[in-house]
Amino acid sequence: MQENTHFDSDEITLKELILKIREFANEVIKSWWIVAMFCMILVLGFVYKHYNFEPTYKAELRFVVEGQSNGGGGLSSLLGSFGIKKGGKVNPYKIIEVGKSTDILMELLSQNIESEENIANVILSEYDLVNKWSKKNNEFENFRFREKISSSGSEVERNAIKRLRTIIWGNKKVTPLTNFELEEDTGIYTISTVAKNEQISIWITNTLYRKIKLFFEEEIFLNQKQLADILTMKADSIKTLNESKIRQLAKFEDRNRGVVSNQVLVTSRILAQESSALSFAYAEIIKNKEMTDVNLKDMQPLFMAIDTPFSPIPPTISSALIEVLKGIILGGFIAVIFVLARKIFREAMQEKK
Repeated sequence: MQENTHFDSDEITLKELILKIREFANEVIKSWWIVAMFCMILVLGFVYKHYNFEPTYKAELRFVVEGQSNGGGGLSSLLGSFGIKKGGKVNPYKIIEVGKSTDILMELLSQNIESEENIANVILSEYDLVNKWSKKNNEFENFRFREKISSSGSEVERNAIKRLRTIIWGNKKVTPLTNFELEEDTGIYTISTVAKNEQISIWITNTLYRKIKLFFEEEIFLNQKQLADILTMKADSIKTLNESKIRQLAKFEDRNRGVVSNQVLVTSRILAQESSALSFAYAEIIKNKEMTDVNLKDMQPLFMAIDTPFSPIPPTISSALIEVLKGIILGGFIAVIFVLARKIFREAMQEKK
């Protein structure tokens, strides 16, 4: 008997739920004009967005960083030598931080694009930044960057560099033009730039990669390379001097052939010892030079691009039909929530009375 009561209770609860859903549905149908109004407003908003849509171009470059020794020795040694290795593990995000550094940015902005203008001035023109900035600060009227951009420029130029940095790398309020990310599972870095100009997108992406590659593969090793060059020059100098001593000894022996005297023997021994010492020194320098070359190659990482952007890049597109459908769906959803919330609020107020 108790079981029947339990089932009846469940049946009544389910029935009440169905009736409540039907009641809500009738309320939405009865308020169709509210739904239509919300849909119309959202559709108009999305259609306006469609007709004011500006296409953008996304240039994406993917690369990996590999060392030349097993066990990650190349990259691990490089990163460890410059504080990039932490807790016995490589922290590859330092490469991203270097890529976003101000020095790299200024080198990037100073590069001349195909229009023979540096990237900084092309961005100023494309996004009408001088006009926008000068409305709030008249110091930017007719502003142009110099050919070589540096932090030693005028206060206006330094201010402009900071603004361009925000535009390129973004902040909490500004969506960046360029993103630099690492996929941890694969170790693949991705540099992507989305701009209104295809040329800007490709140029920023490729130039940024080249600057990072140059920094880690060459500039950071200048001291080691200079040491290798010095050892090479020293080895050549000792080799030349040793050859001179050998020729001098040969000439001395030819002139004094058949002559037996202590003075002749002493001079011959001194020349032979000098040649032997020079030969030993030459061998040591060659050994050190080879070790320096091996260590340098072991420390130096290899940046390998696996996917580079090139023209033409398809622009982003906007579909009027899709925008209308988005307006209808989003407007309908908001309208239904509004109608049901209004009904629940009215019923709650009536119960209190």
